[in-house]
Amino acid sequence: MVKKIDLYDGYFKIDSGVGIQVMSDSSEDRETARLLSQKISTQLLCQVELTQSKSTSGRVIRIDSGKHSVSERYSITCSPECILINGDSSRASFYAAQTLLQIVHQYKNEIPFFEIEDQPDFAHRGFYHDITRGKVPTLDTLKLLVDKCAHYKINQLQLYVEHSFAFRSVPELWIEKDPITSNEILELDAYCKKRYVDLVPSMATFGHLYELLRVKRLEHLNELDVRGSEKKYDLWDRMAHYTINPLDNGSLPLITSMIDEYLPLFSSKYFNICCDETFDLGKGKNAAYASEYGNGRLYIDFLNKIIAHVQSHGKTAMFWGDIVVHHPELIQEIPKDTIYLNWGYSADVTEDTTATFAKAGVPLYVCPGVSGWSRFANDITAATHNIRKMVAFARKHNALGILNTDWGDCGHVNFLSNSFHGLILGASLSWNCTSYESDVKYDAAVSSLEWNDFTGTIMSRIRELGSLCNFYHFGNIYGWVNGLQCLWNKEEKVKELDFNILLDNIQQAHAIRRDIGRYTQCTNDTVSVSYQEMVWSCDAVRWTLELLFYKKCREYNQPYNTIPDASALIKDAVELTNRFKTLWRMRNKESEIKNVTEVFRQVVEKIAMLENAVQCV
Repeated sequence: MVKKIDLYDGYFKIDSGVGIQVMSDSSEDRETARLLSQKISTQLLCQVELTQSKSTSGRVIRIDSGKHSVSERYSITCSPECILINGDSSRASFYAAQTLLQIVHQYKNEIPFFEIEDQPDFAHRGFYHDITRGKVPTLDTLKLLVDKCAHYKINQLQLYVEHSFAFRSVPELWIEKDPITSNEILELDAYCKKRYVDLVPSMATFGHLYELLRVKRLEHLNELDVRGSEKKYDLWDRMAHYTINPLDNGSLPLITSMIDEYLPLFSSKYFNICCDETFDLGKGKNAAYASEYGNGRLYIDFLNKIIAHVQSHGKTAMFWGDIVVHHPELIQEIPKDTIYLNWGYSADVTEDTTATFAKAGVPLYVCPGVSGWSRFANDITAATHNIRKMVAFARKHNALGILNTDWGDCGHVNFLSNSFHGLILGASLSWNCTSYESDVKYDAAVSSLEWNDFTGTIMSRIRELGSLCNFYHFGNIYGWVNGLQCLWNKEEKVKELDFNILLDNIQQAHAIRRDIGRYTQCTNDTVSVSYQEMVWSCDAVRWTLELLFYKKCREYNQPYNTIPDASALIKDAVELTNRFKTLWRMRNKESEIKNVTEVFRQVVEKIAMLENAVQCV
């Protein structure tokens, strides 16, 4: 939503008689004009071409950019003969063009007369996407994501990597995992620059090094005294353990060598070294050191060595602040220009950590999340509350920017399009903190803009879907079939579920599925794939609810007058698996799809065993 708009009577008609005129000699403005021509021509099915003339006569869309290289302020005026885009810079004119495209989407070829004045609240508006915990997107998918970010005025994109880059120095780390390659990054970086998106490298360098520390020749660098290469593959361990030993002489050279290979591929001035969730630190080989000097000292010293190495490349380091926030007395030891990434993803998140960093006077991004990880359908209500609160905290405490996150925990079952709702909300609020204060109005706007649903209802239905099974998701299924005793084990809560509520939610999932099915006939191939992902999510949520009902009856011997048909559950699991594989491959490399499909296989096996046990009684 723009900062200021005034509407007037009358309209400007866009047809093949309209040209797009660039007043400057800027190649950036010509690229904006080219993209504008392409998008409008596609939307309206009429050719709107660039004109070389700089005459002020004739019906035109005119782009006139100033020389200010940083400012993103712009205005648009729509009058009888001209739609005038006036940006302080070429970047600002690009964002004005995105606003105009959204207006064209709404009004088609009859654009009402208006005047718009607009500029962002935050200079840094980012989206963070996980490409390491299962899915490695194709280059085309990454470009689609860049286009999505640019259209909604997001100017920073980070792609999270642990092992999913083809490091030449550690080929056994990524073999058979279809990593992103150097050439793909170079091409994507160039693509981003044309769309004013800063592609920031983000790489695990301290915690979350499961795959790296399972490599036979490197497993001795683990903080824990385990032989990772010999242990059974475990998605829980992958999330919760495998921190590198900061006091081993081999640790820093390994990490810096990987940084040296990865960092130069990016034109960004920033490098995110992550360093979050170092859960095992001081609990293994360095327990005595931590007992004497403290975990904070163990953490900060290694962190600063990594930061120094990034700075030696002339880059500014970023890192997640979840560890150092518990050691505020050590913040003064961290280099002053380092950017702190303060994350918090719950609906009831508080401003405490944001306030701690603000009080310390450090450069700060506030980082909410889209609440999709490990879920068949994003918990949109939780994400909405979280994003709104975190942006408000950022505004109150003068943060540099917003970095909205989309993780892929437990194999990355969540589809990309499920996160568009949260992506766009984060983009909208980081541009204009007061925009779309009503969830109802926001859902309607996104339904129209992103899903071509001009009834404005589809996102409200998907919001409902995300709330039907929001406590039990794919990670909990993984914990169940593998008998894990950890945070992913929610079986006690399953036992407490009310049968009638489960039945109501199953019926609601069926109803949402029918409603969504009415929108799937779409001429836009990209949106069509997104609708297919949405339909799969509806079916997967309904199946999960039926599985919970079945488990209560069969596994936990809780009586009810009907029991879900085991054969139907198995049949649906097989169908969901096959459709999931098809949808995965539409946007992603093969990568680690087997980690997800294996869980579905285990569910089928578990149901069959439960049925067999009943028959044997």
